[in-house]
Amino acid sequence: MSNMQLILSVQRALFRSIPKNTKAIYAKIESNNLIWKVYFDEIPTEEEKEMLSIAATEVLCDFPEILFSDEQYIYHPEPINFKDTIYYNWPYTRY
Repeated sequence: MSNMQLILSVQRALFRSIPKNTKAIYAKIESNNLIWKVYFDEIPTEEEKEMLSIAATEVLCDFPEILFSDEQYIYHPEPINFKDTIYYNWPYTRY
């Protein structure tokens, strides 16, 4: 599985599913595990988390080899430090 396949899958899954409270989304497949971290400016509502969890599930459907999912929904009011991070693990970031 290439990084490009994951990026395209995530972009498709996120279409019209990103609440304005969302600051950034980190997605990575590691050892048959989808790591899905969503960062929010404000404490996320259950509806916001549900929308993004559905998107994570859609990504899982594209990769039958993924056996586990680690979803995290993080309130992070400070700017995110992207220094020393690989850009393709961040399919969505907002300035």
